[in-house]
This record gives sequence, structure tokens and C-alpha cells, in this order.
Amino acid sequence: MIYLGSLYNGYHIPDSFITKESVCYCVGAGADISFDAELKMKYDARIFIFDPTPEGIDHFALVKEYAEKGYLLTIHNVAPYSKGAYTYQLTPEEVQEMTFVEVGVWDQKTTLKFFAPQKDNYISRSVYLFKESGDYLEAPVDRLSNLMKTLGHSAIDLLKLEIEGAEYTVIDTIIEDKLDIKVILVEFDEVHNATDKRFHFRIKKACDKLKNAGYVLVHSTESMKRTFVREDVYEQLQAAYK
Repeated sequence: MIYLGSLYNGYHIPDSFITKESVCYCVGAGADISFDAELKMKYDARIFIFDPTPEGIDHFALVKEYAEKGYLLTIHNVAPYSKGAYTYQLTPEEVQEMTFVEVGVWDQKTTLKFFAPQKDNYISRSVYLFKESGDYLEAPVDRLSNLMKTLGHSAIDLLKLEIEGAEYTVIDTIIEDKLDIKVILVEFDEVHNATDKRFHFRIKKACDKLKNAGYVLVHSTESMKRTFVREDVYEQLQAAYK
């Protein structure tokens, strides 16, 4: 396993699995696309980032602007997060080759309310969490299978879901549509922003669904950032490392 990304938004993935031909969907950008960027820098993979919120759109535009001007952009450099300061090293060419899609992922094509969090130094909006804030904006979403068809992809090598509680709904669609996805990375955000005391059961249920659909849990952190690898790929990787 190899770790890519910043201290706060990185993930563990199987090393030597991603190549320049790999299609990677990174759903949820916010103000940190360090993992997405390192997939591009390390493997030259085909990166597609999805986020319909102004925060995500503006951050990608800022990353692109800094890269094109030859400047270094550092994030997480303000207390209390400064211990995880991260500096992007993308070249202008690498950023240009990354595709940003201003659409969220849900179970249907529609427009949803994205609620703002009531937390200091926390910007990620959610369709599932933070509803008590009453502060929202509306943005377009679509089903993952529809987005794959639109972009011309019959399979995804790696899918990252960092979508503030909407992961439960998207996982259901992946299983219902029997999508060809080899590696799934998911952050179960209710660990940090529980809506009620049953969030542990919801997380377990979602993970059990993935396991029953043929995925192996290969890594998990205390903050519930988890890596699932499809069984056939898991077996191939195991054989390769023997």
C-alpha cells in the first residue's frame, strides 16, 4: 500500500496498480485535491474531479492558476491545521490534463440543496448533513452510471468518494447498477458529523453491502477513510506480490 495526498485528505491505495491508462473519478474536491493531484503526478492517470459547489470549483481554479504561473500553492497552513501543511507540485500540463466536472454524484439527475457546515475552518457542503444550518445553495447532481456514459467510460479503475454523507446513496447505486469499478475509496463522514447515534450501524451496513458485492476491505483509518478492492483485482495483486 502507498499513501497519497495531504495529512487530512489522503488515502492508501495498492501501489503499482494505477497506470497512465487508469480512469480515476475523484468525487468531492472542497479545498483539497492533493490526493487527486498525486494520482496525476505519480502515475499520469486520467483524472476526473466532480464537485458542483463554489468551494470546489474555486479551489481547482486556484490550483490551476498557481501552476500556470509557476507559483507554489500551500494549503492547511493555518492553525489549527498547520501541522498538515501541503504544497501542490503540479505542472501546468498536468493540471490542464485533469478534467473538472461541475456536477455532484447522487442517485438521479436533479438539482439538490447543498448545506453549509456550522463549523469554523470547515467548508465542505453536504446534501445529507448540516441541514440544521438552513444555509444552502442549489447545484446539479447525477447518477454515477449516467456520468460514466456521458464521459464515455464503461469502467473506472479508482473511485474516491469524499462527499459528506452522500456516500451511502452512491454506494447503493454502484451495487444496483453493477458498475465496473476496481478500487473504491470512501470517507464515512458521519464519524465527524453524526446526525444521530446510529451512524455506526449505517457505516457498517454500507461496508457490508460492498463486501457482499465482492469487495475486500484492505485499509481503514481511525477517521473511517477506507479502501476497498474488488476481489478479482485483490487476488491479482496478491499473486503479483508473492
